[in-house]
Amino acid sequence: MNRSNVSLHQPSPSSGRGWLEAVGCVTCIGALSLLYAVGHTLGAHPIAFILYAVLVSAVMTLLALGPGPNAREIIFHPLSWVVGLGIILLEVFYFQTLTYVTPVQGSVILRIATPFAMIAGCLFFRRRPTPSMVIGSIAILGAIAFVIAWTTPDVRWLMTVSGTIAAGFLTMRGFAAEFHPWNRNAQTVAEKLRVTGLIILVTSISSLVLASIAAVSVAAGVLPSTGLIPTVSQMLHAPTFLLGGLAGGAIFTFMMYLNFSSVVKITTENLTAMMAFAPLTAWFFQALADALGWIRAPRPALPIVVAIIVCIAAVLLIIGSSVRARGRRSG
Repeated sequence: MNRSNVSLHQPSPSSGRGWLEAVGCVTCIGALSLLYAVGHTLGAHPIAFILYAVLVSAVMTLLALGPGPNAREIIFHPLSWVVGLGIILLEVFYFQTLTYVTPVQGSVILRIATPFAMIAGCLFFRRRPTPSMVIGSIAILGAIAFVIAWTTPDVRWLMTVSGTIAAGFLTMRGFAAEFHPWNRNAQTVAEKLRVTGLIILVTSISSLVLASIAAVSVAAGVLPSTGLIPTVSQMLHAPTFLLGGLAGGAIFTFMMYLNFSSVVKITTENLTAMMAFAPLTAWFFQALADALGWIRAPRPALPIVVAIIVCIAAVLLIIGSSVRARGRRSG
């Protein structure tokens, strides 16, 4: 196996910093979950909210750093569009999941991305999981199935479908970001943020134009009115724009940098596994918002707490197996 292949399939030597960045990314996910729940309470449409958030994030990033000398090559690279659309669609479907259940429960459902990432790594990138990784992934699937069965029937399958789709886009985005050449080659914080900003800018503008055309078409009667397409009033909803801008400007940019930077250092599977801790950060921010009266979110029920514990234990098993495997390879 040549050296270039090794770099694609093993965590980098700076993986210690990658784990710290993954922790920061998980914390940002919890904060975003809170803003999504507040946005739903204020009547924000998922597509409008997310598009405003990612556009503001991209604009602020590029205003601060500039487009750089390779902007055209980055924008037109095929993986840029895969990453950008993966980012947007992940957040849209995760937002939609939180319209059915609390941030903690929605975050648990999104953990199905961990076995998704392991399966994708095995099938498409010839990454052989260890027995511990397989056992951990099966435990996560069992915990998620338990939560699905416990959920009330009126939202059970809506939550499951939207959460599973979000997990699929999370996995797709992770692998695309890991193998994106400009992301891999970026050496500094500024370079990584610039790559992220360019990717999000072109995909968010394109998506915003399409969403606006669709909204006008619905108003004109050209397209049927459905909950999937935001209306003109929803696109112009001031709280959606303001809260989306806050999400993008204050949290989203930092989360994207941490995601892009850590995924190269510790691989997509391990970053996705670390996200099993997201329900804990979502729980913290959910409790804070409930105490402040921003949302109504009761304390997680015992089945949810059990599922969180199982997912975390499974992730620790997966991470431990990964560390041991890396140690054997380096030895």
